[in-house]
Amino acid sequence: MSEGLQPPAAKAPAKHHGARRVFGLAGCAVLLAVAGLLVVRFLFERHGPLAQLNLADGRILQIEGVTFGTNHHMGTHSIFFDRFGQWLPQRLRGWLSPKVPENTINSERPALVIWVNAINPETGTNVDCQGIRMEFVDQHGDLFGPETSHWSGGQSFWRVGHVFYSYPRSEKQLTLHVTPWKKNKDTPVTARLQNPHIVPAANWSGEPLPQTKTLGPIEITLAELKVRTNETKYWQAPSTYFEPVWQLRQGGQAAQGWSDPEWTAEDPTGNRGQHLGLHQSALRFLVSVYPLATNVNSLAMVAVLPRVDLNVLTNQMLWNSKLSIGTNEFVALGVCPAGTYTFTGGDFDPTGPRMGAVRGGTRSGWTGQTKRLTPMKVQAWHGHYTPTPTIYVRADRLKEPDRLALRARDDSGRVWAAKPEPQGHPDGVHAFLLELPSEVTNFVPELVLLRPVEAEFLVNTGRTRAP
Repeated sequence: MSEGLQPPAAKAPAKHHGARRVFGLAGCAVLLAVAGLLVVRFLFERHGPLAQLNLADGRILQIEGVTFGTNHHMGTHSIFFDRFGQWLPQRLRGWLSPKVPENTINSERPALVIWVNAINPETGTNVDCQGIRMEFVDQHGDLFGPETSHWSGGQSFWRVGHVFYSYPRSEKQLTLHVTPWKKNKDTPVTARLQNPHIVPAANWSGEPLPQTKTLGPIEITLAELKVRTNETKYWQAPSTYFEPVWQLRQGGQAAQGWSDPEWTAEDPTGNRGQHLGLHQSALRFLVSVYPLATNVNSLAMVAVLPRVDLNVLTNQMLWNSKLSIGTNEFVALGVCPAGTYTFTGGDFDPTGPRMGAVRGGTRSGWTGQTKRLTPMKVQAWHGHYTPTPTIYVRADRLKEPDRLALRARDDSGRVWAAKPEPQGHPDGVHAFLLELPSEVTNFVPELVLLRPVEAEFLVNTGRTRAP
């Protein structure tokens, strides 16, 4: 052997390397299996409620959770089941379906949502959890009721999300009162919940009343504040609050052709609404006043639409006319007699599912339906039912705070405002109900844009600031 050369190091037999690889892969498989089982268990097992309340009507109300923000979720969401569930065998579908399905609420601004369900104490099964009044009470005794509620669970309504835009934001622990409508309405049960979003009060200093601001063609005066109590219907929280008294003047006279002022109040903790209690020493009032659709001097004309003769309107009359004013774009879809109409993506869909009116609901309104066509595609339809002829216009990118309106003008120059559908405009479809005097059957529709005058008033309420 030459000097300086060393014999090569001995190599481990190849079979030992193969064994290590097999054991390593097996270990990884075991870890993945355990992790998968843990994920499945977490997703599908039902977690306990935050609180259980024994209602006077015999139900047990369970508070499932409290969420804060604009995107609210409660329950279990399974992407796999949502996308493939309807194509699975029934037994497998039943085994994989979430035991506590997920529901979502998207609020227009940050809100607190209380998620509840109810169970029968004898059977332990879910029952309808409606028929309750719910409110927060703060340290001063002021009450804060929910702005709206969202029901889930089909006809059983087994879960409800109560949406609070106003609540005692500065308090660490929230006191919730729940009262059933039918029994012992004056004796609520109480739950104490942790506040998920605590906001300390800002240091505001308001001005005394009256206050006046001139905006465009009119003057807006906040003359005084009156102490009011919310309408005491059995489903409403009897909140006490400050109601502003507004005065509108134009050219030295009481303003004509304008809607009633729409107002909201804001307190130093960020609550926005009308029922904010009485203990704040300063409140900011925000007011918007819109011209009426019949106010020919204070609004912007979008377009004159084709003439309508209700005497011969027996079927849909489609226009599909594209219109615009400034950065706002519209499509005049058409006019229809009384009936039910289906829309997809903001257009008429004559081949879509037939949807009727909500049982026991309003005379007009919207319903919805969805269907998963493929694992990656969901089709959504919206149905509008109306007892009167209706004009439909799509404005899916209407700039806030502008509003769309429609009026009918006859050959004598008389003008009537059409009624906008109060249940909103899904996919930007605005429905204008032609609730006109019986003698008005032949007219020209005019599409107009309503732009408000707006003002803010920071007011000293005359109350001592809370500690």
